[in-house]
Amino acid sequence: MRGLLSLFITLLFTKSLDTGYFPSDFKTAVIRPLLKTGLDSSQLKNYRPLSNLSFLSKLLERVVQYRLQSFLDDNNLMQTSQSAYRRFHSTESAVTKVYGDLLLAADGRMSALCLLDLMAAFDTVDHELLMLKLERQFELRGVVLQWFH
Repeated sequence: MRGLLSLFITLLFTKSLDTGYFPSDFKTAVIRPLLKTGLDSSQLKNYRPLSNLSFLSKLLERVVQYRLQSFLDDNNLMQTSQSAYRRFHSTESAVTKVYGDLLLAADGRMSALCLLDLMAAFDTVDHELLMLKLERQFELRGVVLQWFH
């Protein structure tokens, strides 16, 4: 039975990637309110929506993320300064880079550091701009670009 299920999942994912079609059922999520850390639970504004997608949806996303990351790495399309979503990089490597830059600049010069709160950054992504970047900068075309759209 397990072999049959994995064969079905493989065929489903292959069909999705070959046609550039992301199944509409995979876009349906159960949304639950989640209290933001340390805030008053009696205020509705202190909650954010938490979307739970299906297991198959998340699995397909992981497959695509792995394939896209491999493509970007193999073609050196990632900026060297980017730490997020890169193998052997993390917030720790980003902080180490900033710290190193500040130490280098501390040689008798003034330094300034501007910090931004990017906790809700993904909520403000311009999807049309993202699609243009995928097409122009990363040279994604055809069904691959259609799948992301």
